[in-house]
Amino acid sequence: MGNECTQFLTKRLADPSPSLVSYKRHGSLPKQSSPDTHSKDCILKPVENKKREPSALLSQYRKPTMIDNYMIIWLVSNLDENENNIKYLKNMFNCFQVFTDIDEFFAFILDMKREEKVFLILSDIFAEKILSFIHKMCQVLVIYIISNMRSNNDEWIKQYDKIEGIFTNIESICKNVEDKVHLSENDILPNEILNSSQVIIQYLIERILLYEMKYDENCKSDILNYARQQYPDELDIIDDFEQNYLPSKAIWWYTRKCFIYHIINKAFQMQNLEMLIKVGFFIRDLHQQINESYVRNDKSDIKVVYRGQGIFENDLKLIINNQQNLFTFTNFLWTTNDKNNSLRIAQSTKNSPNLFGVLFRIEMCSTTRFISLEKFSYYLNAKNEFLFSIYSLFRITNIKEIEKNIWQIDLKLINNEDSDDQQLKDYLKNLKNIEGETAWQQLGFYFIEINQYDKAEELYETLMKSNCLRHSKQLSLVSEQLGLINYKKNHSTNSLSYYKISLKHYLTYLAEDDSNLLPIYLNIGILEKKQKNYYESIKYFKCALNIVISCSPTDHLQIARIYHHIAEIYEEQKLFGDAIQYYQLALENELNHYPFYHLSIANTYTKIGEIFSETEDYTRSLSYFDKV
Repeated sequence: MGNECTQFLTKRLADPSPSLVSYKRHGSLPKQSSPDTHSKDCILKPVENKKREPSALLSQYRKPTMIDNYMIIWLVSNLDENENNIKYLKNMFNCFQVFTDIDEFFAFILDMKREEKVFLILSDIFAEKILSFIHKMCQVLVIYIISNMRSNNDEWIKQYDKIEGIFTNIESICKNVEDKVHLSENDILPNEILNSSQVIIQYLIERILLYEMKYDENCKSDILNYARQQYPDELDIIDDFEQNYLPSKAIWWYTRKCFIYHIINKAFQMQNLEMLIKVGFFIRDLHQQINESYVRNDKSDIKVVYRGQGIFENDLKLIINNQQNLFTFTNFLWTTNDKNNSLRIAQSTKNSPNLFGVLFRIEMCSTTRFISLEKFSYYLNAKNEFLFSIYSLFRITNIKEIEKNIWQIDLKLINNEDSDDQQLKDYLKNLKNIEGETAWQQLGFYFIEINQYDKAEELYETLMKSNCLRHSKQLSLVSEQLGLINYKKNHSTNSLSYYKISLKHYLTYLAEDDSNLLPIYLNIGILEKKQKNYYESIKYFKCALNIVISCSPTDHLQIARIYHHIAEIYEEQKLFGDAIQYYQLALENELNHYPFYHLSIANTYTKIGEIFSETEDYTRSLSYFDKV
């Protein structure tokens, strides 16, 4: 069994897929990045890592999106015998999954993000066989072993500190899970050591949520419909919100810690862009209320605030290894100036599995905007509590263990708009190099640039569903990018569909021979060629050719590339006369661009020679081979 797990894990790490290059548009023809005119797809380049899609056995138990950052997974030996227990778990938890196949189970776990956590139930038949593997996985938070009878020989479980125990019924497991989730939701706030990419992503998400999105009543209706499904015990509160919510009461609603508080926290924890945009109207209102009512530190006695919470071991190690680095809480930050109370909260978490207690000591700066909750909180006793807006930035200045398993982490606030912090300035300089007129355009381009294709796709599909894209120009750009993303994910059929949708939108405001359409025509031609739709492929290549000849007749390299594509199609169809004609046209343009000894010219001579050989015209075949 151990060898099977090892083989699966090794196999799981390598699975290639191709990628596609897009052109930036600045009103002129794109420059070429490679001198090779003979690559099969001269716009398309290989190779990116393809993410395997795990298939669960019981798809009816899978949620369409994992807004909760905790999932209950049961690796069960017999479905039929546990039908009632499965229904019970499904009703108890929003995110529940069941597997009977170990390979599918491991595929699912490995595809989860680091911040997603699993409460794992193992049927006893699997426990001893795979525990040594799954115990090391950072996504697995707690392990429950379920058995029909308690064994007298359970000493072996003591070597695994994630095991909560051996249970004989599912109800007792559910009670234990509920207690631990409640602790985690209240005492664990996600945080992140920031590098250049993360700073840029957070900055752009903030711009989208707070300044670019256009929110209307439909946004509110969508999130309330979702809330009624996910939080059936809070229907009265949800109705109250629907009827009485005002932007000026955003802090009051957030501090109530009801459904809207949990949805926002989980969306930020998971960086779930779709959910963040859906609830963006409330995030914007909350940010604006903090901004409008902020307390200036230079007019306040508040110089230091605290936050006590639990933190996972891996996250603590990451912080310890990155002192003096930039740091953020990926959410609204709730703090107090009561050090003792914060310390008690930190101490209360240290006995939870894989958690260490942390006391954050936060040194304020004079330009930081925050709000005292005394006059705004749902609760009356909020005199010593303070709330900061999303993505507040800090510098880690010191870390020390103040008692066993309790750490103090000292942070200094940084103003993320006009900071003198050189590292932050260097990070944000990179924004100037990202194409796009708006933050959502820049974020999409940036996700693609750093190969986060799933995130880019999530962003663009969410925008397509929202009311943000109201113009053909925006719709054409998003559709084009979805075409690129799907090609990179090796979904050629979807890619072709999106490129054609994009072209349809472009043609509502551009002429058919506009130079901006060149990459669209080329990419559609390549994709049609890939699917052996030769007539359609040639049609789009000729559209591209007309643009180049009309707008940039001296771009011999691009003209040669297109002639090569057309020649290859005719060659694949055994239409050798047409193939030779277009190879010779390609050769003429190559000779106008390259020195006569260039490899591309030699390759074209070879192509023509091979076709003459195929048609048994050996004299002319040899004449071309001699030129090579």
